[in-house]
Amino acid sequence: MASYLAEVVGFLLLGVFIYRYVKPPLKKLMDRQAESIRLSLSSADAGLESSRRMLEEAHAALEAAHSEATAIAERAHETSAQLLLEGERHGREEYDRLVVSAAAEAEFERQRAREEVTRQVGAIVMAATELVVAAEIDSSLQRVFIGETIDAAEAMV
Repeated sequence: MASYLAEVVGFLLLGVFIYRYVKPPLKKLMDRQAESIRLSLSSADAGLESSRRMLEEAHAALEAAHSEATAIAERAHETSAQLLLEGERHGREEYDRLVVSAAAEAEFERQRAREEVTRQVGAIVMAATELVVAAEIDSSLQRVFIGETIDAAEAMV
């Protein structure tokens, strides 16, 4: 039993020694480690909150950019529609101008053709008149010349 008592006393002395000399530095070390962990967790929470704010700001910026891109696309569609209408209007104006110009040119050519036909008919009539005057006053011959002149005039028209 003496050995048992020596073991118990040794164990108690070891317990006192550990409690007195080992525990305080170990406790300080554990407290420092716990404080370091608390600081790390606090820093991680602050970083997480900062990341959330940045993410929200990024989402807001993305939504703003999307809205702006939509507005730009709408303005581009409106501008292209306006340009298309303006192009169509210019095309119609140019078409109308060309039609009027072509009609005026056709009228001018028609008038010139009439004048040419009138001049040629006048020349034929003059030639026939000269023949009638040059011929003797034979009425049957005059009728032949007048008929030929009318036939020639009708052939030209």
